[in-house]
Amino acid sequence: MSDGDDDVWRLPPTLRGRDVRLAPGGGPAPLSATGKARLRRIVTKAPEAMVKLTGRARGAAGHLIAQLDYLTRNGTLAAETQDGERITGRARLLELHDDWLLANAAEGRGRAGPNAAQSVALTLSMPPGTPPDRVEAAARHWARATFTGTHDWILARHDDTGHPHVHIAIRAVGADGRRLAPGPADLRQWRERFARELRRLGVEAEATPRFARGQVRKAERQPASKAEGRGIAPYATEAIRRAAEADARTDAPPPPGWSRALQARQEAIRSAYLGHAEQLERGDAADRQLARDIRRFVADMPVPLPRRQALAAALRHARHGEPGRDAPLPGPSAPEPAPGLHRASPFPAPERREPAPPRPRGRG
Repeated sequence: MSDGDDDVWRLPPTLRGRDVRLAPGGGPAPLSATGKARLRRIVTKAPEAMVKLTGRARGAAGHLIAQLDYLTRNGTLAAETQDGERITGRARLLELHDDWLLANAAEGRGRAGPNAAQSVALTLSMPPGTPPDRVEAAARHWARATFTGTHDWILARHDDTGHPHVHIAIRAVGADGRRLAPGPADLRQWRERFARELRRLGVEAEATPRFARGQVRKAERQPASKAEGRGIAPYATEAIRRAAEADARTDAPPPPGWSRALQARQEAIRSAYLGHAEQLERGDAADRQLARDIRRFVADMPVPLPRRQALAAALRHARHGEPGRDAPLPGPSAPEPAPGLHRASPFPAPERREPAPPRPRGRG
């Protein structure tokens, strides 16, 4: 769970639970040491700890063993269970597979359908350069803290990419008979817990939502990125490209309200950071330095553009002979920012052109 003011990118809530604008001279409640530490990690861009849901093994026709084979590379990688057992061969892996299927069938509440989940697979990872042994140790502590007494699990570390990462398979049916179905809130809490475990082991790590870092576009899903690597454009990517090309052929601004909610959210995040900076400027030397770092971080945040808008803006600027522009210019159709708020407009201004001289009529 988050600690008090850990969500340092949020404005103070109103009674209705909605974000509010900061009043002149006002700001959020005083920051605790925990909140300041998190702000410092965010603005210095500490490495982001990742916990990703990578799939579920469903049914009973080989899906679960395929998942376990991938996790252990067909039994060639050593794996570890929640009891500390080391599994080093495929024979024991097959026994574990049978045990999980029987336990799920015996302990699951109600009648399980043919497509019921038998296990949930997660990947815990860190950026290149992080010591793999500490990532593995943090993942082990994380799994014990998260699932001890509720779910069986098995984990193995993979060293086949530049990103040190650990794969974990969790038996789907828990001690309460319910099947594990993690949602966005669970994944967020799990990321924060994994980051804390890493910091406990001396690895600087943070776990912030992408929008708190000024990133509004989701990373491409792995199948899509792999397809693009092979020169195959996924349907969704191709559709966005066609729409962006159509947008770029006109200098008209996007339709009213397009991405307005996204803009408002990112504006609230900027305002929250700047509110903290204003408060910290009244503190000691360390607080004042953090305030300067926050203001620099906010100034460097990218213009919040959805993928289609970003591509259309790049194409439009290229068409007008302005290559290399990474953000569109503010235009007259953009919403006016409230006083005292930092806003970057996504709407490009139409290029002003002089009317062409009349063409001389030819003889005929």
